[in-house]
Amino acid sequence: MGADASRFHARKGGENEVTAIADEAARQRFAHELDRNFSVIASAGSGKTRAITERILEIAKQGHRALEWLPQLVVVTYTNRAADEMQQRTRQRILEAGLPLEIVEAFGRAYFGTIHAFCMKLLATYGHRLGLPARLETITDDDDLWNEFVQQQTEIGHSLGHKNRRPLLRLMQARQLMELARNQDHHFVPPQSLGQCPECDFSKVEAAVESAQTNIPKAKAQLRGWLRRWHDTDEFAPWPPCATTAKEFTSCWREAFRPLREWASACASCVAAEVQRDYREFRLAHGAITYSDQVALAVELLRLPDVAMQIRGKNYRVLLDEAQDTDPQQFCVLLETTRPVKARGEWLQTKRDPPRLGQFCMVGDFQQSIYRDPNDLNHYRTLHDALVETRAAEQLKFSVTFRLDQAQLDFVNETFVKIFNNTEGQVEFVKLSPRPEILPGQVIRFELGDDIDLSLSETQRAQAEAERLAKWIRDVGLQKLRARCWREVAVLCPRKTWLGPLRRALLKERIPVEVQSESDRQAEHPAYAWLTALLAIMVDPNASYEIVGVLREVFGLSDDELARFAQGDGYKFQFEHKIPGRGAVAGTLNLLRRVRDVLPHQPLFSAVREIVRMTQLRERLRDLPREQFGDSVSELEKLLSAAAAAEAQQESLADFALTLRRNFDKIRETEPAEADAVQLITAHKAKGSEWDAVIVPFLAREARLGGNIRYPLVIPGEQPFIAFDRSDRANLEDEMKKIQRQEMERLLYVALTRARHTLVLALDAEFFRGKRGVHSDTQLKWLQADANEPNYMVVSSLSDQAAACEETAARHMAAALEPVADSLSALRLETGWVDIARQQAACIIQTVTPSQLGPEEEPGETPDTEEWIEIEPELRPARIANPATRYGIWWHEFAQKIPWLSEGNAWQAAFEANLSLSPEPARSKREWKLLTKYASENPEFFAGNIFAEMPFFWRMNEQNCLEGLIDVALFQPHEKKWFVLDWKTNRIERDQIDKLRVAYRPQIAAYWKAVTEITKRPVSAGIYSTATGDLIAYNEKELAEEWERLRGSQRDELTR
Repeated sequence: MGADASRFHARKGGENEVTAIADEAARQRFAHELDRNFSVIASAGSGKTRAITERILEIAKQGHRALEWLPQLVVVTYTNRAADEMQQRTRQRILEAGLPLEIVEAFGRAYFGTIHAFCMKLLATYGHRLGLPARLETITDDDDLWNEFVQQQTEIGHSLGHKNRRPLLRLMQARQLMELARNQDHHFVPPQSLGQCPECDFSKVEAAVESAQTNIPKAKAQLRGWLRRWHDTDEFAPWPPCATTAKEFTSCWREAFRPLREWASACASCVAAEVQRDYREFRLAHGAITYSDQVALAVELLRLPDVAMQIRGKNYRVLLDEAQDTDPQQFCVLLETTRPVKARGEWLQTKRDPPRLGQFCMVGDFQQSIYRDPNDLNHYRTLHDALVETRAAEQLKFSVTFRLDQAQLDFVNETFVKIFNNTEGQVEFVKLSPRPEILPGQVIRFELGDDIDLSLSETQRAQAEAERLAKWIRDVGLQKLRARCWREVAVLCPRKTWLGPLRRALLKERIPVEVQSESDRQAEHPAYAWLTALLAIMVDPNASYEIVGVLREVFGLSDDELARFAQGDGYKFQFEHKIPGRGAVAGTLNLLRRVRDVLPHQPLFSAVREIVRMTQLRERLRDLPREQFGDSVSELEKLLSAAAAAEAQQESLADFALTLRRNFDKIRETEPAEADAVQLITAHKAKGSEWDAVIVPFLAREARLGGNIRYPLVIPGEQPFIAFDRSDRANLEDEMKKIQRQEMERLLYVALTRARHTLVLALDAEFFRGKRGVHSDTQLKWLQADANEPNYMVVSSLSDQAAACEETAARHMAAALEPVADSLSALRLETGWVDIARQQAACIIQTVTPSQLGPEEEPGETPDTEEWIEIEPELRPARIANPATRYGIWWHEFAQKIPWLSEGNAWQAAFEANLSLSPEPARSKREWKLLTKYASENPEFFAGNIFAEMPFFWRMNEQNCLEGLIDVALFQPHEKKWFVLDWKTNRIERDQIDKLRVAYRPQIAAYWKAVTEITKRPVSAGIYSTATGDLIAYNEKELAEEWERLRGSQRDELTR
C-alpha cells in the first residue's frame, strides 16, 4: 500500500495537514511499544503489512539495541512472496530513514519467510538431536516412497494385540487403514484405553415395523446375512449398507452399530498413529521430509528441555502475519521459542511462563480464515483469548481500510454484520472504518434477467451468463469501471472450473484475459511438466511410457504416428540404442539419443541447459498462448536457476529429476500479473491481492461443496471420529454443513473486499433457480440476499449503472503508475533471460569470503565451519552434515558469549551454561581447560578491547569486495594496534601445527589485509588451535607476502 497506514497526508488551502485516522492509537501502540506483546485483529485492507514494517523500523531506530534485536527477528508469513515483499519494503524504509550501515547489516540477518522454512532452520542446527539424516529433501509427491513403504509392510496394528487386530481387519481392509494413516492433514493420537470388540444389540432393528416401499425388509435381510458371516465364520465382513433411507429405521440402525463403530474408530486411530509414525521414520531414512514433518519435528525438538533452552537462548522476536492461517502445531513452535529459557511444558496447557514481553506479536483476521480446518480457527480464537486474558499479550484492532472506497465499505458493513454474528461458531464482524479523503466508490448490480431457457444444461447457462457479462464489460469499458488498465480488473469465482467459460467469453469479445488459477500445481504448468519429463527420460532412456508422453506433449507427435511406429510393440519407444529407419518418431528418438550422448561428465546446470537448447524447449514454450499459460519462458528460467542451486548442493541429474518429480503436486504461489489483461482467479487465490475493479459472477450457481467423499474419513473435532461410510456422518451432517457454510461466508467476505473503486455483483437467480428455489450452496445464499432474506433489499437497491469518476481518475494520475515492463524487455535475445543476466553481470561487484581462501581439505576435518559462520543464515545448507562442523559451530557460538573483560568465574559460568549444548561435552571440557590455562599464563593477551564475531566489508578493487566475520578482534589502546584471532577446532596433534599454520595462512592474510586497510593501524594476526591449546602467530612480512601471492598467482580464486 502506497499511503501511510498510520496517518493520511492531504493538501487543503495550500498547506499540508496530517489527519489522524480512527484507529490511530492502536497503530501507534503496535509500532512504538516494543516491550509489549500484541494480538492484532486487522480487517481487510487495513495495512497490516505496513504496520509490521513500522514496528520493525522502530526497532531499527533503537541504536545499540537494534544491533541486538534485528538479527533476532523472525517474521513469519504465509507465502515466500509475501515474505520477500515485506522484507523489501522494510529494507527500503530503513534506507530512507538514513540509518547507519551497521543497522542495515543487522537487518540483513533477520529472518523473513514461512513457518516451514523457519522449522527447517531449527532442524538444520539441532536435528541431529532427533537422529535426523544429514541431508533432507522436501517432497510433495510421495507416491514412489509410499508404494515402497507399503511393499515392505508384512503386518500392521502391532499395538492392538491379536484379539482386536483380527476383528478390525475383518471389518476393513489393511489398505484402507494405511491410506488413512497417509493423510498428512491429520495427526493421529492413539486412544488412552482400548476395550475388547463389543457385541451389538440389534433387537430394535429387528422389531422395526416393515414396509416394502421403504426397503426395510431388504435391510433386515442384509443385516442377518452380515451377522451370520460375522459370528459363524472368520471371513472378511465389511460394514453392511443400510438398504433404506427411512428416517426412524436408519436411526435405530446407526444406534445399534454405534458401539462397534466407536470401537473400530478407536482401533483405526491406533493403527493409523502407528503407521503414520513408521512412515515418517521411513521417509526420513530415505532423506525425504514433508511440510507437515518439518513442523512436527520442530515441535519434537522443543520438547527436549536442553534443546528448547538453547533455542530460547537465541531470544527470537516473532512477528506472525496471517495468524488465522496458522495451525496448532505451527503456533506451538512460535510460542515455545519465545518463552523464558527455563520454561517447562506447553504454554497453552500450563498457562505459566508466557512469551517474553516484546517477543511475540501476531496479526490476523478471524473473518478471513478460509484455508484451514475449522478447528484451527477455533484454536486461533482460543489462543488469542488466552493471550489476552492472561495478559501475555494485548488485543488491538485495525478497522480503517485503505483499500475500499466509501460505497464498498458501506455495503460490506451493512451486509456482513448480519452474517458474521458471533453465534454457532461463526466469527464476530469487525466494522470497517473509512480513511480520510476516501473516494466515493461504487457497487453495481448487473441484472442478467430471466430470458434464459431453463431446459439448457447448467454448463450451457453458465456460458450464456459469461457471454452476457463479457459483452457488458466491453460496453462499460475501463473508464466506467474506474480501472487504470485491464490488469486492474479481476473476476472472482469460488470454483476454479467456473473460470473456463469466462475466459472463452472475454476472448470472444477481444478483451485480453489471464487465468491466475488454472495452474495450482507445479505439474499443471508446461515448463515444469515438460522439463521434468525430459530429465526423467534422460535418466532412463528405456522408460517407454514416459517417452511416449514426451513425444506427444513436448514434440506434438500424433497418436496415429506413434501407433504406426510401434506396431503394437511398446518397447520400441527407447533411445538407448539408435533407431533405424526414417520418420518423425524415429527422428525424434534419435535426437533424444544425441542429447543424451552429450550429457556425460557435464555438471548439472550445463546438462539441463543443453537439454533445453537441443530440444528447443524454450522456443516450444514461447509458442504457447500467453493468456492461458502466462510467461512460460520465465518459468523455464526459474527452473534453470533451480538446477544451478541443485548443482551447488552437489546433486546429480537423476537427483534433480527426482526432486522435480516429487514436487509435481506442490502448490504454486500466485504471481503478480505481468500482462495487461483481465485477471480470472479463484476467491481463495485472491486473498492478499486487490484490484481497481472486482466482478463476482455466478451468484446463484450451485458450488457443489460435497464433492466425492472417500471413506474412511476423519471427521475433526475435540474427539476426532473416523467415518467408515455415509451412515457414520448422518448425525453430524447438519453440523458439517453449518461449518462448511460458515467457511464459504468468510470466503465471500474475502472476495467482496478486494475492490478499491468498483464492485460488480452479477445477479443470476433466474438462470439457476430450481424447483425449490436457489440452492443453499450458492454465493447468493451465503450473502443472505435471496428473496425474503436479510440482505435482499440491500442488494436490490444497488445501482445498475456504472459511472466514471473524475476524482478517482485524478487520484490515478497523481499516483504515477509505473510501466508494466522494465527496460530488459527491449532485449529480445533468443538466448533467454539467464543469458541476459549474464551479460549484465560484468558490472556487479563480486564478494569473496576469507574461507574461500582457506584449504581445500583441512587437516583432520572438513572446512564447513568457516563457511557456515560466514554465510547468510537463510542461505545455509538444510543440515549440518559433519559432526566436526557441528562442534566447530558450537565452539564459535560459545566463544562469542565469553565475557572476556570479566573475572575468571564469569568465564567458567558461561562455559557451564553452554556445555550441555555441546555435541561433544568431554572434548569441550578438555579444550576449555587448555584455553583457560593459556589465558592464565598470558593475562596481557586478553587485556585490551575485545570484539567477538566482528563483521567487516572491504572493497579490494573495482570488481571485488572481501566480506567476513573475525572470530575475535583485540585492540590494544596503548599501542593503538590490532590483533586478529581465528578459532580452529581441527582435531590435530602438536606435530601437525605447521600444517595448520600453512593451511590457513591465505585466510588470515585476507583478515590482516582487510583490517589494516580499514583501520589504517598496525595489525597482527594468528590462529588458536583448540585441540592443542596453542596460539599460532604470523609475522607481518609473512602475511604481506601471502597477500601478494594471492593477488598474483591466485587472482582467479579471488574473483571467482
